[in-house]
Amino acid sequence: MERYSTRWGSNIVCTGDEETTHKHNDFTGLERIEAAVNHEEPDRIPVFPLITYALARHVGYTVFEFSHDPRKLFKAISYGYEKFGYDGIIAYADVYLFAEAAGLKLEFPSDSVPNPSKSPINSIEDVEKLAVPDVYRDGRIPVLLEAIRLTSEKYGDKVAIYSGGQGPFSLAAEIRGLTNFLKDLYVNEELASKLVKYATEYMVELGKAQAEAGAHILHLGDSFAGPSIISPNRFAVWAAPNLKEVFQAWRSCGAITSLHICGDSSLIWPQIEETGTNIFEVDYLVNILEAKNFFNGKVCLMGNIDPARVLHRGAADNVIDEGRKCIMNAASGGGYILGSGCLIMPGFPPENISALVETAESYGRYTYRAR
Repeated sequence: MERYSTRWGSNIVCTGDEETTHKHNDFTGLERIEAAVNHEEPDRIPVFPLITYALARHVGYTVFEFSHDPRKLFKAISYGYEKFGYDGIIAYADVYLFAEAAGLKLEFPSDSVPNPSKSPINSIEDVEKLAVPDVYRDGRIPVLLEAIRLTSEKYGDKVAIYSGGQGPFSLAAEIRGLTNFLKDLYVNEELASKLVKYATEYMVELGKAQAEAGAHILHLGDSFAGPSIISPNRFAVWAAPNLKEVFQAWRSCGAITSLHICGDSSLIWPQIEETGTNIFEVDYLVNILEAKNFFNGKVCLMGNIDPARVLHRGAADNVIDEGRKCIMNAASGGGYILGSGCLIMPGFPPENISALVETAESYGRYTYRAR
């Protein structure tokens, strides 16, 4: 695996092999995450909750406005970063943005997430007619690229800028419709194969443009390919090779890659490692200690606090308790980013996000041997 920038090494003050602990804020958020990806120990563990359109209300915007106006998107995610001080900032709108640019029709309420209404695919001929979207012109992709550019322009390398798209399997399922696509795997494999190939090419081009705009971390969400939906054998055939292809292309652009799969993903951990992802975003249903033992030194883990029960409905004390458990089980030796197990929904208590960041600062300190 590539080792990303370790600029932070020059911040270490020591003599010989003397053990040392960094002073507070010696590292930028990006440097902390780079260190974690490299399985090294910065001043403290990085902390990065997954918050996107849930920030819209905090700056007076609807979800629709957040998802259609790059400056409003940028203002909302900047607010979250400035208020809470986490180590990454997500320039991302909604998951259907990418399928929409490929022709999927959406119903988009004024202040809620969109729902698919009509697929552009009824036959294999429809797939063959699909052209990879022009990421600089089609759909709302330019909104996302401009938000990344604005974020990079303001923060540069101060914070890890995170964007990305959908895993090829999941994107194909969104474009076609999940039920029809799962049937295709059995009765129309050629259509399904062509659609996944199309989605793979699409995601490669998307990520290149996002990296050029200033994104440091490029993410794929491929939950439709997880064990909750398809078998591990089908994941190995239909998802893993395409994830690997996209991640290889994105890493050639200098990006850190990240994969998210909802639910208990333990049945496909060997295949996840083989995709070559740098970060695996671990859902709250996963035992973080078991994941750490499996991926230790090979893939950086991120998560896995319950975004609903703990971060959305719990008290700050619950957040601290769960955060401390994650740190105890996964932080040793680096390779861990404290965060939410999945996306945090609108209406979250701000004090809970503050508690999460404070947990990393108070209990996530490393004492380590200088390298």
